[in-house]
This record gives sequence, C-alpha cells and structure tokens, in this order.
Amino acid sequence: MVGVAVVGAVAYLAPEAVDKVGTFLGDAVGANDAVVIGEGEHALMVAANAKAKVVNCATEAIVAQKSCDDLRVLVVDAARMPFIARNTKLAWESGLPAMLTMERSKQEANRKAACPRSFRGSHGGQCDEYPMASTSEGGMDVRTEEVPPRENRCQGGSYVRQHPPDGQRFLVVISHPELITTAPYAGVDIAAKRDCG
Repeated sequence: MVGVAVVGAVAYLAPEAVDKVGTFLGDAVGANDAVVIGEGEHALMVAANAKAKVVNCATEAIVAQKSCDDLRVLVVDAARMPFIARNTKLAWESGLPAMLTMERSKQEANRKAACPRSFRGSHGGQCDEYPMASTSEGGMDVRTEEVPPRENRCQGGSYVRQHPPDGQRFLVVISHPELITTAPYAGVDIAAKRDCG
C-alpha cells in the first residue's frame, strides 16, 4: 500500500523526479502496485509485476511503435481516457493482470458477463471492463466502472487500430499517468484531449 501512495504523489513531482522516486522505492513496491517508468511527456505507468517486460525499451519508442522488442503493447492514453486509465490502474492494483491474450471469439460472452444490459451508469456513462471482453482474461472476474461514452469509443478504435491477432499476448500500459483521474466518473468528461488520437 505504501507504493500506491507514493505513486500517487509522483504525479505532483517534477518529471525528473519520477525515476528517482522509482529508484528509491526499490523492493518496497508491491507486486500489485502500479509504477511509473520514464519521465515527463514520455512517462508510462505499468503494473509493477510487468515492469521487467518493458524496462529495456525507451518509453517514447513503446508509445510510437506499440511494442517493446517482440512484445505488443496496448497504450491507454490518460490524456484522452482518464477514467479508463483509472479503471485499468485500479484493476492492476486489485491483482488483475497487465499481460493479456487476445481472443475475439470470447468477446460477446465476456461482455455480457462483465457488462450486462442491467449495468446502468448513474451519470449517463457506459461500462468499461478490465481485462477487456476480447481477451481470454475477460468475463466474470473483471473490474468494471462507469466511463464517458466518448472514452469507450476512443478505446475501441485504438484497440482495433492496433489489431493484435487472436492468441497474441500483449501488455497494457498507461501513457500520461499524471492525468489519471482519482475520482469515479460523475457525468463530466474531464479529458485533457477530447480527440481519439
């Protein structure tokens, strides 16, 4: 839990302090915590237990190429999707995986299990589920949260553009981690950028 509080504080530090805080934490970061790698505009948040998979790649290259070495990377941009980024981060912290496997054949059943028609957003939003419905890990044991409809459209479009084939393992990371919202959706789209990128 100490790591969570410190990671939250990192968002308020100067960008050059991000790596120093991460180095200082060392082994104090728990397996389910989220950590920040890189600095400033190129900072990324990853699940602590997945950090080793991307530590050898430059964060700007990960975002540009959507990969690190042979590993595909799905980037959730908190500047455009602060509520989906929040759900993703909280899912990691609850023990859900950052490494997922694409399996579109499960999408319909997983979505019905995670976000049934009975899901009603209190503020006119939509259901976001993590892990996503189109993965092997999606379905019943996921984290759901209400998000603005625009964010769901953006995430779906970004997911389709990156198009991992079925069976492909990929890692989820969050760009612009300082813009992850700390509060649940209350009917106002607070994204710094409203386009889908």
